[in-house]
Amino acid sequence: MSQYVSRAAAVAAAIASLVLATGGATGAEPPRLLAPPISSTALSFADLVERVSPAVVSVMVEKEIDLRDSPQAPRDFHHFRRDDPEDDSGADSFDGGPQQQRMEAEGSGFFIDTAGHIVTNNHVVDGADKIEVRTSDGKTRTARLVGADALTDLAVLKVEAAPDQTFVQFGDDAPPRVGDWVVAVGSPFGLSGTVTSGIVSAIGGDGRNGQFLDFIQIDAPINRGNSGGPTFDLDGRVVGVNTAIFSTTGGSVGIGFAIPAKIARETAAQLIAHGSVTRGWLGVSIQDLTPDLAAALGRKDTKGSLVSDVLDGTPAAKAGLKSEDLVLKINGKTIDDSRDLTRTVAALPPGAKANVIISRGGDEQTVIVTLGEREDQPTAKEPPPRAKEDSLAANVGLRVEPLTAALRNQFQVPDETTGVVVTGVRPGSSAEDAGLRPGVVILEADGQPALSAAAIKGALDAAKAAGKAAILLRVQFGEAKQFAALALAKK
Repeated sequence: MSQYVSRAAAVAAAIASLVLATGGATGAEPPRLLAPPISSTALSFADLVERVSPAVVSVMVEKEIDLRDSPQAPRDFHHFRRDDPEDDSGADSFDGGPQQQRMEAEGSGFFIDTAGHIVTNNHVVDGADKIEVRTSDGKTRTARLVGADALTDLAVLKVEAAPDQTFVQFGDDAPPRVGDWVVAVGSPFGLSGTVTSGIVSAIGGDGRNGQFLDFIQIDAPINRGNSGGPTFDLDGRVVGVNTAIFSTTGGSVGIGFAIPAKIARETAAQLIAHGSVTRGWLGVSIQDLTPDLAAALGRKDTKGSLVSDVLDGTPAAKAGLKSEDLVLKINGKTIDDSRDLTRTVAALPPGAKANVIISRGGDEQTVIVTLGEREDQPTAKEPPPRAKEDSLAANVGLRVEPLTAALRNQFQVPDETTGVVVTGVRPGSSAEDAGLRPGVVILEADGQPALSAAAIKGALDAAKAAGKAAILLRVQFGEAKQFAALALAKK
């Protein structure tokens, strides 16, 4: 009973206090409530920005453009460098008007050491004949290009460093996660030292440009002129280099892309040391393993990258790799798809020995490849866009004919190519689903030469007897060779 009395007394005391605080029944004016003080732990980026901003610079470039090749001086890019031609008046005039025009552009960059090295985007400085940087104190310095790499869209500049040069470090030892806070600093539209914040909204994934690497997608507002600027984590470390935005208008819509710090650090180190980037090279054409291709190969999953062609005289050819080999691992790393293979090979230096585990005819084996050096071709040559791969069955809606001189001329088939050429495909048929179309040459059917329609029919019958769901065709269109999985029945 006593505890209830105590509680009642406490409630009464609280009510009395409330009455006094509001003036009670006297009608006195209640005291004015003050806004609560701002917590000292409230999220603020001020200290971070103050610390890192001196290391961020504006990059200003000039170059000549030929109006005969570019009737209108570019003002907008898929990237977000800021371009400002000095004069548009002669841009569309070719009769006695100027043929060359001076173009100015502006991007961003950041110091990475006390020696005066600055990281920026390749597309910011590409083709420039004059490069200057403006530091946070408003001073302008002439910069020289140390090296650039188009594949990663990174470049390194160098200026005469100040005695107390501020620089920032890469934070590639702890990659950001989706949902982490990030801060972008740069010079959008020439407005130096502009800071925006947001979160990491995605990392990598399909449907993003430049799939050689997994971009960090951020929603911090960034615009043209932010190219080459850094994205920081809350410790003030660079987690990405801003490089592109997704936009239908040229302005920020909250979808920006940054090159991961690990890629940027490794690329910058090579550019500083050698002026260029060297990458390993296999010398193969590859394609992803689709469910139908997996069925044709007797695989239960789609892991790996299928070799559709091996280029003569390449490291892959010398090591004995063959078309139809399925690359499963390189140096112990599992290969998920063709993009993964390309990146894995590119990360290895030329001359390195790669232990390549492949599946050949259903059996796994190891091939040792001494990598070559990538030049202008992709590290692992990507096939041309592939039509849907699906099926070929007893009634497939497909017409093929042996290669004759007339057909070779009609479809521009190389003289050394042997097989049958597709001359007709019925709309909606299994053959159409397989991506076959007139002009495609079928070279092999389930590993056997396809020199006639009977050979393909025989492969279909054998596959049906073996309980297979599809056969594997090796096809060629122009100079490109690849595989197509063809199911025995229309789905």
